[in-house]
Amino acid sequence: MVKLSNTSPLRKARKDFSGNLIRTNILQQEINYLKSRVQETDCGHIITAIGVLEDRVKALKGQEIDDPFLDGGA
Repeated sequence: MVKLSNTSPLRKARKDFSGNLIRTNILQQEINYLKSRVQETDCGHIITAIGVLEDRVKALKGQEIDDPFLDGGA
């Protein structure tokens, strides 16, 4: 898990609370739509997109996200 530092651009973006509520709502609608499109096969790209969007929603809400690229590891 990655803790956001006090100087993180993601933490600074959270200060725009009303904008983040709108973004979170729209992203959640997109996540729900993509989940409705998942089938048994050939949907890896959709599942990846869902994961990316879910991490973005967590970041907007100020929750910890598991992203190896934010802490410099890979």
